[in-house]
Amino acid sequence: MKKKTKIILTVAVVGIIGTSAALALGSKSKQNSDKDTEPKIEYFTLKGSKQVFINGTVTPTRSEEFVKDPSLGKLGDLEVKNGDTVEEGTLLYQYIDPNSEKQIAEIKASIQSTQADRNKAARQMQLDLDKLAAADTKPQQNDKEQDDKESPTSMPDAPLENTATNRESIILQYDLEGFDVRLTQLEQQLNDVLNDQVNLVKAPFKGKVSIPQEKTRDSAILNLTSEDFYVIGEVNEKDVSKLKVDQIANIQTIADKQSLKGKISYISEIPATASTEPGAGGGSSLSSYTVKLALDDAKKLKNGFHVQASIDLDKQKTMVPKNAIHYDNKQAYVLVDDFGTVLKKDISLNKDNDITDKEVEVTDGLESMDKIIVKSDKKLKDGDMLTIQEDDPMDEEAN
Repeated sequence: MKKKTKIILTVAVVGIIGTSAALALGSKSKQNSDKDTEPKIEYFTLKGSKQVFINGTVTPTRSEEFVKDPSLGKLGDLEVKNGDTVEEGTLLYQYIDPNSEKQIAEIKASIQSTQADRNKAARQMQLDLDKLAAADTKPQQNDKEQDDKESPTSMPDAPLENTATNRESIILQYDLEGFDVRLTQLEQQLNDVLNDQVNLVKAPFKGKVSIPQEKTRDSAILNLTSEDFYVIGEVNEKDVSKLKVDQIANIQTIADKQSLKGKISYISEIPATASTEPGAGGGSSLSSYTVKLALDDAKKLKNGFHVQASIDLDKQKTMVPKNAIHYDNKQAYVLVDDFGTVLKKDISLNKDNDITDKEVEVTDGLESMDKIIVKSDKKLKDGDMLTIQEDDPMDEEAN
C-alpha cells in the first residue's frame, strides 16, 4: 500500500513539472514569435529593360604632375599649400638662376652711373640757360663807357643773345635725351636678365593642389587636378555596338550609393584589352573597349571613386504605384529592398503626373529590377533589416 502511494506521488510531481515547463516554453515561444515576426510587405519590382552596364572610375578631366627641372635653376619656395584650389595663371613656384647675379650687378651699376651723369649735365645746362636769360636784364652802358672798354688791349667775347636758337644750342650740347635713351636701354636689359633669372611656374588650368607628404629625390613637387570629372570604363565587344555617343547614363557610386546623371561622350574604336570568356574552353576571348561618360554634376565626387553606369537601350517610361512614393520636405523618395536591407532612394517625378492616377512616372533615381516597397504593416526606414536574424543556439542554452 505504501509502495503504491509513493508511485502515485511521483507521477503527480513529474506531471506538475512537465506542465510548468511546457507553459514556460510556450510563453517564451510566443514572445519570440511576436518579436521575430517579419513585416508583411507589398512589393513592386520594376520591369527589367534591355541595358548595358559599365563599371568605371571617376577621373579628372585634366591632371598634371610637376617635377623638378634643374636646368631652370635653383628651386624656390612653393607659393601654394596642399589642398588649395587655384585659378588658371596662379603662381605655383619659381626657379632662380644664381649665375646671373654678377650680370645684374653690372647693369645696375651702369644705370646708377648713367643717371648720375645725366643729373650733372642737367644742372650745368640749367646754369647756362639761366646765364643766357640774365644777359637780357643787364642795363645798357653809355657810349663813353663802351668806348673806354673797347680798347685794343681788351677784346672780350661778345655775350650771347637770349634767342631761341641759342637756347636750343645749349640744350643740344648737353643731350639729356641721349641719357634717357641709354637709361631705357639699360632698364630693359635688366628686366630681360631678371626674367631669365627667375623662371615662374604657373597653373595651366583651374584645379586642386596636392603636395606629396614624403618627398624623395624623384618625387613630384606637386600635382594639379581639375575639379571637373568624367567616368572612364570598359564594355566588351558584345555590347559596344549597342552604344552611341550622347546616350543617357544612370550612374551610381559603389561606396555611398549616390545617383548621378551623365551621357556617353566617347567610345573607342580600338580594343583596350582582351579577356577570356568564362566557360569558353580556354580558346575564346572578348575584347574590351574604352568608354567615357560626361557627368552632369560631379561636385560630391572624388578622384578615383568607383561607379556603375547603366545605359537603357529602350525608352520605356518608369511607372511606380503612387502609394510607394514618400516625401522628405519636398524631396520625393521610395524605399527599396536592397538584399534584405531597406534603402532610401531619392527620385524625380514627371511634373505632368495626374494626381488621380494610381501610378506616377519616375524620371530619375531608379534602376531596372529595383524591388520597391509599396506598403508594410510595420514602419520602415532607411537601414532597417528585413530578414530575421536567427538566435544563436549558445544564447538559448545560456538562458
